Amino acid sequence: MRQTSTVMLVAVLAAVPGLASAATDPEACPTEHICASQPEAVANEMRKLGYRAELTKHESGDPQINSAASGYDYRLNFNDCTENKQCRSLGFTIVFADDGKNTLELANTWNRQKRFGQLAVNENGSLAFSYDVTTVGGLTKANFADVVDWWQVMLGQLRGYFSEQASK
Repeated sequence: MRQTSTVMLVAVLAAVPGLASAATDPEACPTEHICASQPEAVANEMRKLGYRAELTKHESGDPQINSAASGYDYRLNFNDCTENKQCRSLGFTIVFADDGKNTLELANTWNRQKRFGQLAVNENGSLAFSYDVTTVGGLTKANFADVVDWWQVMLGQLRGYFSEQASK
């Protein structure tokens, strides 16, 4: 029975282009998928979705994309990289300077109410908003578009949250 299952798995992997290499090499990116290990492809896909995508480097040397959505400029960081390559995840990030209102209560209230994006108060009083996603095995283009759309929606919700908090 085990031998039959193994033979069937090999047959399935061979029949689906790119799947066999992804199954044997976690760093491989299946054909037609979006992976953090391919920064230029990530930037190109963002452009196809209608976003600005300036591929640069983070101060650490890892790839980074500068973009904007919902009236905010943000960074898309490539994380879990080996020697500034072969990255395994993406981190959407925006940092707001300390305006005297960046409290743990502000961040915790958001975090209790929202499922995906996370707010954190940094040691210097700035407020960081982030959304991380792994790309090991690849994201389909539809899934990647959904991830980017969720980020854009969350930024819009964050803008509303800030306005609501300012009026209190």
